[in-house]
Amino acid sequence: MSDESVRLALRIHDECNGSDVFGSDICTCRPYLIFGIEEAVKEAQNGGSGVVIYFRKEGRALGEVTKRGEDRASDYFKRTENIAGVKDMRFQALMPDILHWLGIRKIDRMLSMSKIPIHERVELPEELIPADSRVEIDAKITAGYFTAGKRMTEEELRAVQGRMWEE
Repeated sequence: MSDESVRLALRIHDECNGSDVFGSDICTCRPYLIFGIEEAVKEAQNGGSGVVIYFRKEGRALGEVTKRGEDRASDYFKRTENIAGVKDMRFQALMPDILHWLGIRKIDRMLSMSKIPIHERVELPEELIPADSRVEIDAKITAGYFTAGKRMTEEELRAVQGRMWEE
């Protein structure tokens, strides 16, 4: 991984038990994790390196209970802000340390929505996002997470909601 002549594909993934483990379809976490693993494997099979770093900080570090009930994109961050006082408690400042420990100084393919300078940004393909999983991704795009897509209006956000248990 520290050989800068070898291409590196990297996915840094924050834990999401609801999606990663239990298959909840309100967010894109699980599709993004699977996509990151697949792309890391493909890069390795093509002579490069593929790395997936899995951070244990469930629910934007606010926990599952706080995260529950964010069924509309327009309410995705408001609910946690009303309960915990903040939208996101993840402490990202330590994240680069793991890259340093692994000897990573260059990333060729960053499988992410982050805003750090990278050689090639690879977003989750639209066809991998189930229609009823748009709540989290649309809320993040509108909140300013990096995207090549357009930001939604408040009215459009209110129309995006997860499915009910019975559906």
